[in-house]
Amino acid sequence: MYIPIITGGKSKEREIALTSAKNVFNSINNLGYKPVILDLIDDDFINKIQNYKFAFNVVHGDYGEDGRLPSLLEILGIDYTCSNPETCVATYDKFIFYNLFKNYIQMPQTTLTNKFILPPFEYPFIIKPRKSGSSKGVYIIHNENEYKFYLEKDLKEFQEVLVQEYIKGREITISYIQKNEEFILLPILEIIPKKEFYDYEAKYTNGLTELKPQLNSPEKIIQKINEIGNHVMQTLTFKDMFRIDAILKDDEVYVLEINTVPGLTELSDLPTSALAAGISFDELINIIIKNHVARVAG
Repeated sequence: MYIPIITGGKSKEREIALTSAKNVFNSINNLGYKPVILDLIDDDFINKIQNYKFAFNVVHGDYGEDGRLPSLLEILGIDYTCSNPETCVATYDKFIFYNLFKNYIQMPQTTLTNKFILPPFEYPFIIKPRKSGSSKGVYIIHNENEYKFYLEKDLKEFQEVLVQEYIKGREITISYIQKNEEFILLPILEIIPKKEFYDYEAKYTNGLTELKPQLNSPEKIIQKINEIGNHVMQTLTFKDMFRIDAILKDDEVYVLEINTVPGLTELSDLPTSALAAGISFDELINIIIKNHVARVAG
């Protein structure tokens, strides 16, 4: 069985997508399937992808996570990994996500702007793009000079920017994988960056971040995480895997965002959580493929 891995694209996360795709390629090959890399920016991508019934989505950021690639594959009648267009739209757009869930789960207060505004929160606070991933364009703002500089920078690059309350606490990531139609909560991962926070450099530079599985998380925290997971899964339709980024402050869990096409590099969070649960990278990829093989074969 040939399995095309769709990757690349024009996203600011192209480099990470290509690294993830290389890992997925090796695993699919190890599992006895025949992997094929298809770059989303290839001129004849649509002609090529129509030769297959199933595709592995490894496009991080624009197109892969914003709903456009899943929409195309649905139009073409091709099964694919990761979530459907509606869920991708609702999670990739961080302001839609905020407004969808702010009354139901704990989230930092957030304001959207496309121009300079007076600081809506006391320093420090966060600014980030409305739509982006891998912490591109995310900054902790400590003073007026930083605010003017980084807000102007993000407005120029991303047009729409979120200004967000800063919740000081422990950074955690909450990963789920789907197996036999059921989502499994993997061990919670505490993220301990050597930098001020888990930015792009800290995420993808070996040695800059410790990813520490929390194998004995307090029952109170697990209960709150389960409530969050159940609520988002009742509201949106996820597929194969997804990751929730959050801040743990005292006994409260503040949700920051959801990633529907999590990174699959050697330094990525979800594979690290899976390994803490005794699931190797090859096993993780096999679980995801098995969610689709019977349907495709039928």
